Amino acid sequence: MSVGGARVALVETRFLELALSPSRRYEHGRRILHQGQEVTSLRFVCSGIVSLSTLLASGRSIVLGFVERGGVFGEHALLGGGPSPVEARALGEAHIALVPVSSLEALARRDPALATELFRSMADRIRRTAAALEEVLAHDVQTRLSRRLCELARIHGVRERGRVRLAVPLTQEELGRMVGASRETVNKTLSALAARGLVRLEDRRYVISDLGALERVSRGGAVASRTPAAQPGCTARTGGRDP
Repeated sequence: MSVGGARVALVETRFLELALSPSRRYEHGRRILHQGQEVTSLRFVCSGIVSLSTLLASGRSIVLGFVERGGVFGEHALLGGGPSPVEARALGEAHIALVPVSSLEALARRDPALATELFRSMADRIRRTAAALEEVLAHDVQTRLSRRLCELARIHGVRERGRVRLAVPLTQEELGRMVGASRETVNKTLSALAARGLVRLEDRRYVISDLGALERVSRGGAVASRTPAAQPGCTARTGGRDP
């Protein structure tokens, strides 16, 4: 194990030692933390991935980022608590442990490096929040959706025969929340990406047929459409009902 990996393992062990109780299991899509809910404890991701989103004044919901295994959220508790500015949902099955702030304060005095990592996490969350809000204002739905699919492929994708299959079943409504768009708009956008041979739906999972090409679309690049014969039934299946 590398030094960095050893440090991560040590931090995970410390958090689990401070947990109020054994970790709690959340199924895919289950809400872990409500936006506006009083936050008094830090939450540690023992396994799985957590999606963090916020509801804007316009009524649009956007995903600010994902927290993977070994990460924390609910840092608002470290600032004295109060209502949570974000909603947290499990992306796939996730196990979450509660860590009381009082225990963290004592641990931080004994282990300043851990305190530094927590503040780094908070700063990174602020940066990603600003980037997510800027993305909604500056980019169209196709660019936002392509970026989100590429990100999901990185953290939740399974490579197979040159393609990437997302490991969790996502509905178009869920994808809409991730990019701040309606289900209908996501449906049309997915159909357009499918017509270009980039994304398709198989067995309730989205499959990215050409990740490199989708990454180019996410950066605003152009990709030539494939012929329908190259991706049979792609548009109809992706543009139909939610998985």
